[in-house]
Amino acid sequence: MSANLTRKIGIVGYTGMVGMELTSHIEKMDGVEIVYTKNSKGETGKMSDCDLIFLATKDKESMVNARLALEAGCKVIDMSGAFRLSEEEFEKWYHMDHEAKDILPDAVYGLPAINREKIKNAKLIANPGCYATSVILALRPVADLVEGEATVVSTSGNSGARKEAEDVADDIAYSYGKKHKHVPEMARYSGVPVNFTPVVLRSVFRGINTNIRVKLKDSATTREQLEEAVKKAYVAEDLITVVRDENGEMHGTKDVNDTNAAIIKINVDEGYAYINCCIDNLGKGAATQGIENMMLMLGM
Repeated sequence: MSANLTRKIGIVGYTGMVGMELTSHIEKMDGVEIVYTKNSKGETGKMSDCDLIFLATKDKESMVNARLALEAGCKVIDMSGAFRLSEEEFEKWYHMDHEAKDILPDAVYGLPAINREKIKNAKLIANPGCYATSVILALRPVADLVEGEATVVSTSGNSGARKEAEDVADDIAYSYGKKHKHVPEMARYSGVPVNFTPVVLRSVFRGINTNIRVKLKDSATTREQLEEAVKKAYVAEDLITVVRDENGEMHGTKDVNDTNAAIIKINVDEGYAYINCCIDNLGKGAATQGIENMMLMLGM
């Protein structure tokens, strides 16, 4: 594809939280133009005019629209959970029939840090979940150094629930243990079984702060060895940085919000690894990771 060609983009679900985030970023980019939009009230433009379609829709709508977009000759990036798991896993965890079984095997998991080359040649991308992204980026590089089940607790801004931040602080834990639909996604792509507690910070708008405790196979494994494993797993384009809290500097979601970056902190204590990963749930956990996939798929 010519480097000077303007790529034509469509967004289904453009008025939702992720759809608006996608629109905001794409409108600032050179070489791409949004020529088609669709929501529950109608559509503008033609899907068939697009090189690539984003589906910022719920699972059921994504299954329908993915097929329509592929039949129209478009590449597809789906932001829902419809194509992240096997048919059996999806139906178990999402509690609905999979209505696009024929195209599900063609989907590529859209985490560029682990699937960059596959993404370049894919026609259908399953953009990862926001919680899952933070867990997979942190756990996958050290999977061979740990054993047993990882205990994960993550906080998220209220935008993860498609809501504005609230004035009164109210932090809600939910879906404890293995009830959250991101659990099988985390385990499948990190290589480590997990139990998971998500916590929504209703007075905070964006950001995910994930904290993982997992037993080391060898209690002599050091912090430095784990940090090196993470550094070796990623390239500069992944925008994943290993950091330490030193000299009074404390790293957190302020370092990654409104970016496509991730930061990872690691500590070791009494045979356990403690890993912290921060991302923007609307950024690397959704829209900007989707745009990274778009750029790979369109040869940008």
